[in-house]
Amino acid sequence: MPSGRESEKPKVVEHLYAENEAGNIPDGIVTSNHISTAIDATGAALSKSNPANFLKDIIRNDNANANWPDSLKVKRITARQRYGARRVFQFVPYQEGQTEPFPDRLFPGLRTQVHPVQAASISFVARRLGRTEETWLTQIAVNLRLIETQLSIFSPLRERVRDVAHLQMGMKTQPEIDAVFLASYGEDKTLQSPTSLYMLISCEAKQIAQRILEDQIREQVAKAMSITTAIETPKIDAVKPIAIKVVEYDFGGIMEKAIYVVEFAHITREVFDSEWASSRDDEEKLYAMPLECVSDTVYRIMPRIGGLNS
Repeated sequence: MPSGRESEKPKVVEHLYAENEAGNIPDGIVTSNHISTAIDATGAALSKSNPANFLKDIIRNDNANANWPDSLKVKRITARQRYGARRVFQFVPYQEGQTEPFPDRLFPGLRTQVHPVQAASISFVARRLGRTEETWLTQIAVNLRLIETQLSIFSPLRERVRDVAHLQMGMKTQPEIDAVFLASYGEDKTLQSPTSLYMLISCEAKQIAQRILEDQIREQVAKAMSITTAIETPKIDAVKPIAIKVVEYDFGGIMEKAIYVVEFAHITREVFDSEWASSRDDEEKLYAMPLECVSDTVYRIMPRIGGLNS
């Protein structure tokens, strides 16, 4: 059951859905103004200072389904985040076969690889000063070359990869991309071609007890396609989404926090533009874009790092 401030949100969501059913929220797209008005109308003890994070604060945690109104679960109604023009989220029906409002399919399973990684290359003092923010998690991933390791050892592209370069952390787009990399790869595994293909890698970072949000990743792919579309030298042929998350993992009877890396199949620009790019005629195309997990690995970090596993 939701507690504290989160216990106030279901009644606000129910009020907003009633307004949607009454025709007062076009296309079910809830704006910041709608949320502020609903908080006033319900008398909810919630701040109106940052309504843009209203749904994000519900769905990013492992208890997302418990914080969603039972009345909407019965009606098989969920929501997805929307971005720009003061939009916050949109009410949408469950997909076929969906049994809960916010399903989570991305977590370590029987086929997940386990790989130990040294952390001695991060200074002892830095390891002691570690924190729990996503920026520190991405800093660890960059310093320990986890993305490069994933693509070089576990990825279906491992025999085609030529090089991987970290470009930026905290790209301030909507949605924000926690880290961005550029990878070059050959047309085939012989690597004999004198030319390379290039892909941008978008990396989403989540702390423990936070969920990897697939619609957020789809939005990041769309944004990455948009910001690289005019680049001709070199041409960015594809976008590969990757997610990293802190998890509790059982290493032979010893529970430790580790970093879970999920690699999704890359999406070529040609396929994205023809099949998944949203348009004025169909803004929903993007959300049907499949995210295929092609490799996933739990990285055991040793020695321990503050903010992660100590």
